Amino acid sequence: MIQLTLIYGGRSVEHDWSIAMYNHFADALSYAPNISLTFVYYITRSGDLLRLALDGGRLPKHDELVSRAEAHPLASLAHLLKSDGLFVFSLLQGQDGEDGQIQALAQFHDILGSFGDKTAAMLSANKYLQGVIVNRLCPELTPIPTVHISQANLEIGIAKALQHLVGPCVLKPNTLGGSFLTEWRDQLSMDGLRAYSERVALYDSSFLVQQRIVGKEYTCGVLIDGHSITALPVARIDNPSGFLGYHQKTQPDSYSVDFDVNKDLKTHIVSISRQIAREIGFHTFARLDFIVDEQQRIYFFEANVVPGLTTASIYPKMLEKAGFDLRHLIRLAVSNETCHRHREAMRKAETSRVRYGLPLEETP
Repeated sequence: MIQLTLIYGGRSVEHDWSIAMYNHFADALSYAPNISLTFVYYITRSGDLLRLALDGGRLPKHDELVSRAEAHPLASLAHLLKSDGLFVFSLLQGQDGEDGQIQALAQFHDILGSFGDKTAAMLSANKYLQGVIVNRLCPELTPIPTVHISQANLEIGIAKALQHLVGPCVLKPNTLGGSFLTEWRDQLSMDGLRAYSERVALYDSSFLVQQRIVGKEYTCGVLIDGHSITALPVARIDNPSGFLGYHQKTQPDSYSVDFDVNKDLKTHIVSISRQIAREIGFHTFARLDFIVDEQQRIYFFEANVVPGLTTASIYPKMLEKAGFDLRHLIRLAVSNETCHRHREAMRKAETSRVRYGLPLEETP
């Protein structure tokens, strides 16, 4: 029997999606065999912490949970999770959830959970560095011409973008998820980039200007089981507008998902996805997004260490297509963390014997 704690919400622009993910879990896990929901933690938009102790059985939906939960200082989160001593499955996205902060907190306090490595999370939250590293790892990818503009060096960045990028371009915040504030322009201008920077500055310290690639978007989910990486069925995202931004992602029926993908293309995307997952070091699951142009050149968009898990999200559709469900995902996360903790215990025991400044053979 797995005793489980869920954590969701957060101070992210993806807060509402995290709530929707929790509500999906409430439907899928209530009375689930061999899984006992014991605690639920909810972080409000303003950073307040709510905690609800459960007595098994039904998992309440978000509104009911908020009405029943007890309030705690956010600073007590690590102490409470550590005191519970249970496996924590995180549904936090964006800020605090996918940027390395909750991962570092869990690692420092030795909290058992699905959080994963802080470095992998930090890379997934930085679109620019993520793209640089992935394109270096996978030479078969075609890099998207990109200029990274920091708010601290705005005029230099704008001048570089105007010099190196022509024609239609996509503007996106560097660290925000859900395609929030992502938009495209037929032509760049100095005034337009300055105006965009003012909008983004409220949420992000930098943004990307990328050449717009016309093509089809594809996404590949992965499952990690120890050292084995399984690629879920590759999906093509059919979007009549030709641009999958925040508006398209939040509007019902604005896009569809098709698993009928060309065999050779699917093989290439799977191979690249598995390589990225292996090198970056995802914990249990992730989703990687690509675009393919008419010449069949593959461009990398981004990786998500906590992909959407709502009823309408793509990743659960991939799981279902492969014959898995959310319960399988939880069991796999617990197994991975158990093995990881065993390796970490051995490593810590060994490194604790080392005294800096002494030759290894003289270490007591």
